[in-house]
Amino acid sequence: MIHNNSGFLDSSFLLITILLLLFSFISENVSGDTLELNTYQKQRITGGWQYHWGDLPKNSKTGQWIDHKQEWTEIESPNEMQKPEGENIVWLKINLPNGNLRDPYLFINSVDLTLQVFQNNQEIYHFGEIDEQGNSQFIGWPWHMIRLPDNYAQHTLYFRIFSDYPYIGLSGEVVIGNHFQLLDDVYKRGITGLFVVLIVLLVGIISTTMGTIKKDRIIAISTGLLSFDLALMIFSENELNQVVLFEPLLWRYIAAFSYFLIPSFLSIILLAWLKEKAPKIIYWVLGISLSFFCIVAGLSSFTAFNFINAYPYFDVLFIILLLALMARCYKQLQKLELVGSVLMFGILTLFVSLMLDMLSAHNLISWLGHTSQWGLIFFVLASLVIYLVRDWQQQAALQAFTHHLELKVSERTAELQKSHHQLEQMAREDYLTKLLNRRSFSELALVELANAIRYKHPISLILFDLDHFKNINDQYGHSSGDLVLKAVASLVKQTCRKGELICRYGGEEFVILLHETDSKYAKQLAQRLCTTIKEIEIITNNHTINITASFGLICLTDMDVYTGTVDQLMEQLLAKADKIMYEVKSSGRDAVKINELKAGKLSSD
Repeated sequence: MIHNNSGFLDSSFLLITILLLLFSFISENVSGDTLELNTYQKQRITGGWQYHWGDLPKNSKTGQWIDHKQEWTEIESPNEMQKPEGENIVWLKINLPNGNLRDPYLFINSVDLTLQVFQNNQEIYHFGEIDEQGNSQFIGWPWHMIRLPDNYAQHTLYFRIFSDYPYIGLSGEVVIGNHFQLLDDVYKRGITGLFVVLIVLLVGIISTTMGTIKKDRIIAISTGLLSFDLALMIFSENELNQVVLFEPLLWRYIAAFSYFLIPSFLSIILLAWLKEKAPKIIYWVLGISLSFFCIVAGLSSFTAFNFINAYPYFDVLFIILLLALMARCYKQLQKLELVGSVLMFGILTLFVSLMLDMLSAHNLISWLGHTSQWGLIFFVLASLVIYLVRDWQQQAALQAFTHHLELKVSERTAELQKSHHQLEQMAREDYLTKLLNRRSFSELALVELANAIRYKHPISLILFDLDHFKNINDQYGHSSGDLVLKAVASLVKQTCRKGELICRYGGEEFVILLHETDSKYAKQLAQRLCTTIKEIEIITNNHTINITASFGLICLTDMDVYTGTVDQLMEQLLAKADKIMYEVKSSGRDAVKINELKAGKLSSD
């Protein structure tokens, strides 16, 4: 069978194009809205900061911090501070600007690493715990929303910040505004990032799906896994993850280790594309990146090592590994022609995007926000373009082959349809009697019962069992027993109306469902069958075999009051028919017992 995936790919490409346009539109509108808020509703704190390295002394009697005897250094922005060797605590203070907000809050984009906020020597906010010795533990990098006093313009805020990270202090913007307005900014920025996640994730799903229907399964699956990894990394950096689940440390673990795995996934993708022509550097990059991942995970789990301190080392390692990959694989990728060029472009955009994030994280360039995420989008789109190109090439080659196959397929269609019909018939029939088997009867009977309930038609069910059939098998052999079963089946088919459901229910047991049948006809049919079965004579090995049967008949009326399900009705009819059939066997066999029921009574049982 030949799968035509062009419709699937065209739909996917159209959907991603729409998402890109929406992302661009939302980004522009979010930027405009944020600018308006900055101008009219928010106050960005950009100057007037002072800092002091090391902890402040405390008043031994009152326990209050003493700041007026210390030297404070003025600074334009806390982002500009360079951490001295051996210092893990810094104090910052700021005189809050004038303003008249109804619900004033201070928004801080990020803090390295834990902090306490004081106003009038009273702690008004904290994230993490700093012990008496001035030590703390890393618990994540969330954004912070700090409630300010209503007359905040008259107060100085003090920030006590701990960090054993290479950087210390506040990161990103520090803004005063109404609580709702600040949260509105967070949601708008987060939604923009969510579109990036959605695009990256969608391409990952498409790549993985295509991996199940194409020969390049390793390529497609590894590309899909890298897309999932990038989507997970982006969302773990998104401001809305804090709204979804406030677990800053968990999100940081996800962000860090997703980032650490990127070179490994890229190596696997290149190995899958280049196959036996893959340079050895790819194996080295794969081994080094996986080793780094495992070492950091092990140290973080079993020692006092903090995994965030691995970021600077991995950043350097990341640059070296990706440059080595691109330089060494360039010639091999050129041999793949258009596909290789697109793949190289995707890796390059991913490298540039992560480099921009890296440089802004280390304060080497201005904070970029979501701008660098365009590089990630271009990478995953390049991955999709590769499949589009390959699919187009394959479609062109397959068209001629398909035309040839269609000629051969048309010759076999009639034969296959005939075989299919025979197989369906074999699956529905009992192999010996050619009546319905139990499974087919159950499926068809449920439909008939549903119609009876819907259209309020009476329904009847006959269950009968051949008497002493085991003796026939024991005395005359199973072949003779088979002849008896065939004769009974033939008689029942001749006696019943066309369309009645007749089934060999098991062994020597038969069941008949009479749709739209009142009790009068059902009784006549059951009596006729009981009589004619006694007239059957099977001659085998100079012996004449006569048989009888025990019948249980259930006639059901007033279907409009039935309140149970179709499955329950089926079970109840069979159970009651079986019960009265065995009453016939207990009272002498070769007879018909009838039970007329109202549907309302049956549903209440």
